[in-house]
Amino acid sequence: MNRSGCVLGLLLLLLALGGCGSVLSKDALYGVNYEVDYAQLKTSPEDHAGKTVIVGGLILNNELNNAGTTLEILKYTLDNRDEPQDPDEVNGRFLARTSQLLDPSIYREGRLVSLVATLRGVEARPLQKISYRYPAFGIVELYLVPERQTEGPYYPYYYDPWPYWHRYPYWYRHPYW
Repeated sequence: MNRSGCVLGLLLLLLALGGCGSVLSKDALYGVNYEVDYAQLKTSPEDHAGKTVIVGGLILNNELNNAGTTLEILKYTLDNRDEPQDPDEVNGRFLARTSQLLDPSIYREGRLVSLVATLRGVEARPLQKISYRYPAFGIVELYLVPERQTEGPYYPYYYDPWPYWHRYPYWYRHPYW
């Protein structure tokens, strides 16, 4: 293979591998315990206190106080880049706390987040008419997923070159010549 072919192949390989990887930093991922999953943390949080995991979901509430910010998050499943994908109906909600101020206009209800967090314990809070046990995490790193601009499925200036079906040039069996 000639040199330009090798360079082109290497460039394509780098482009293909460039799309892989997490949205979270390598430093934050270094401390993650991959042996423990969220379901284990939720069933026995006392046994797993202090474990660091990757979680993500939809922000339901942003509470500010003098101690910092508490986010109430609906758990989502994560894709291979650690971005939230679909609601996790089994595992419910969790709390994420930080001593920093997370502006409620930016970290508002309905935004998706991914985070590296350390389990701190469980907190019981009212949820409608029940007392719900929220796993409480301390945020190590937080990634706010950019909002996606959704447009219609069609280009707004679509032009059909054959707007009348009977004039389509190949509709008839016989050729035009």
